[in-house]
Amino acid sequence: MKDVKEQKQNDNGEIIEMKQGQVIKIPKNSGKAWLTLFYSLPQEFVSKRPVYLNFPRCPYEVLRTDKYDSMINNDTFLELVWDCVAWSAWQYFEVPYQKGGYREIPGSAAQYSGDFPLWRLSYSMLPLLRDKFEVSGFSFQQLYNVPEGTELPWLTYQQFGNLIGTLVPEIIQEQNWQPMIDEIWNNRTLEDFDKRGSQVKLDFMRSWGHSRSRKKTVSIEQLAEEAEENGTDFDIPDTRSEFENSVLSELQIAEFAARLSGRDKKILKMKMEGHTAQEIAEAVGYQTHSAVLKRIRHIADCYEDFISEEYQKYLETF
Repeated sequence: MKDVKEQKQNDNGEIIEMKQGQVIKIPKNSGKAWLTLFYSLPQEFVSKRPVYLNFPRCPYEVLRTDKYDSMINNDTFLELVWDCVAWSAWQYFEVPYQKGGYREIPGSAAQYSGDFPLWRLSYSMLPLLRDKFEVSGFSFQQLYNVPEGTELPWLTYQQFGNLIGTLVPEIIQEQNWQPMIDEIWNNRTLEDFDKRGSQVKLDFMRSWGHSRSRKKTVSIEQLAEEAEENGTDFDIPDTRSEFENSVLSELQIAEFAARLSGRDKKILKMKMEGHTAQEIAEAVGYQTHSAVLKRIRHIADCYEDFISEEYQKYLETF
């Protein structure tokens, strides 16, 4: 989560002006300035701060009295709105995919460091999303004009997702952020991941370096070049080297393996048991161990897709 004080400073003390018989000025770094986004949140999101489930769904009194100011003008309210919207925006960032094209960011946002530039970018986008609300059918003026006694209905998770999913790509395109996002993703470091262990962190470590036998981290490409120059018959590690290690639970292994062909299941099983590529080749009927390495890379790609699908299931239950 981005620091509340830092986010407030980013609003630069600007104001929203509304005219309806009088001029009302609301600083953009105040809680009331975020009510348009708050009233757009699905009930499932607001339930993470249950006290706000009792917040009036009729904005008439909220905006014309100070009765609810104590609930609005505090960091808890801001954290609720910012965290939920930033988390939602994160889902619609796209990063370069190793197979070409783009894909959503793999893994959970919680598996990345709070200082990861793309995670911080999702918070930097918040004022721009609020500005988009002003021109996309739910402005602060419209909120103020809601008649007395009229309650705003809750948006469903899908409706809110469709709204954010439309606005985020628009902002990225308008700000020309995609090249920056590409560079951030292609140049991420270990510090960009959460300190706790996570599959995406392990995959990253195995993709970008191989340090099991060397103290110095060496890229996969360097290892390949050295092997070619030295004429060494060298088993180049898969880009997610030993991805099938004990980080996978038995349940995950069984579910993932069920998707594989009989031969690939055997390759996976033997690899996990510590057999060499040559031993696996002889067991499954391949003439060379290089064919096994290709199948292991294919299995690793399937596993990456499997992890992404599992994460998508998690998103659907958020």
